Amino acid sequence: MSLVHTEVMQLNATPEQVRAFIMTPDRILDYFPQPVEGGILEPGRAIWCRGEMGVSMLEVLEAETTDAVVVVKVSTAFGLEAPFTRERIEENTVFTMVEDWALEAKDGGTRLTKSWRDVQSKGPEPFPIADAVKEGAIHESAQLVAGWNAAAAG
Repeated sequence: MSLVHTEVMQLNATPEQVRAFIMTPDRILDYFPQPVEGGILEPGRAIWCRGEMGVSMLEVLEAETTDAVVVVKVSTAFGLEAPFTRERIEENTVFTMVEDWALEAKDGGTRLTKSWRDVQSKGPEPFPIADAVKEGAIHESAQLVAGWNAAAAG
């Protein structure tokens, strides 16, 4: 395992809500870079989110997921146009990474420990991808907390 970054966030949402938000396009778009739109590929298992630079498929790795940790593989393609399908995103993927979403009931909400790991590029890196993932992770946490707290309050 190649750990890139870890962030700890306190959310005003139950672990059940947070687990559902992980596979809800609108909740991912709360913090996705330059968000445009998102959709569902397989309910509860795989979604896509598009930003101005590219599209990512987020899919639950069920063999690695437990009651306490949701493990998600993220595959990102740049410059891909709709329609967005699993096959088209996979064929055009520039890089993949794994996100571990550890959920712990705490202080009337959820302590979310999110880790980004195992960044792999397909072909030559267009830029230092692991560095970009780390910078993005640092900046997205406040947006995730604000958006998910608002959604949980409902």
